[in-house]
Amino acid sequence: MQNQQIILIHGKNHKQMTKQLLQAAGLADEIGSRDTPVALKPNLVIGAPASRGATTHPELVAGVLEYLQENGFRDLRVIEGSWVGSRTSEAVQTSGLLDVCRQYRVPFIDLQKDASASYDAKGMQIKVCNEAMRPGFLINMPVLKGHGQTLITCCEDARIAERTGGRVLTVANGGIR
Repeated sequence: MQNQQIILIHGKNHKQMTKQLLQAAGLADEIGSRDTPVALKPNLVIGAPASRGATTHPELVAGVLEYLQENGFRDLRVIEGSWVGSRTSEAVQTSGLLDVCRQYRVPFIDLQKDASASYDAKGMQIKVCNEAMRPGFLINMPVLKGHGQTLITCCEDARIAERTGGRVLTVANGGIR
């Protein structure tokens, strides 16, 4: 996949479409070593199903995990922290994401319970959870939606990772970047 290339797919089978997108993007080759720690960062704003528009569809996460496992990656985890006023532990269960993690035997890390450290992001100091900085490759899985703090999300997690030197792939509803 070329840098900044957008690949789109249409259909109704979220898991299969996600796997097809990742294959077309050459994700396994992009990550490289099968020993690379890989983290998936979905959106779990509140405890609600994906149909309400605030959380990443669990079948998208299942597609990414299945693709990675089929391609020999084993050091996988899903990381996320719900927004202020919501409990991640409740959101991960309500969304169906915890079931997906259990099905694929991948740990879910609650970032609300994680420690953080300060990082220089091109002259700006930002605090980032330690688990978000651990992986050698981060797969950002945002939901395009309105945002209570920034008005609209636009893959803010990916921009933070880029500023701190991380490698990121963004998988959003319907396409990847």
